[in-house]
Amino acid sequence: MQAIEFEAIAQHHTLRLPDQVPDGVRLRVLVLMEEGSHNALTEKPPVDRPRRQPSPMLAGTVVMQDDLLAPAAPEDDWSALQ
Repeated sequence: MQAIEFEAIAQHHTLRLPDQVPDGVRLRVLVLMEEGSHNALTEKPPVDRPRRQPSPMLAGTVVMQDDLLAPAAPEDDWSALQ
């Protein structure tokens, strides 16, 4: 893997790559932002909350009415598309 280091300023979430980077080549990108830059990453991360559980009173109250593996439309309806 070849490494190229360059400095750039993002405009509308877009960076211009140097001309020595050919089109169609797969890239691995690492973005390093300067200290004190205004960005969304400086906001506080969401507070870790415990995973919510449904009420145990709901257990066994759901009844499946259809076969999920059966076709949604009869086989004859598909001939209309031909």
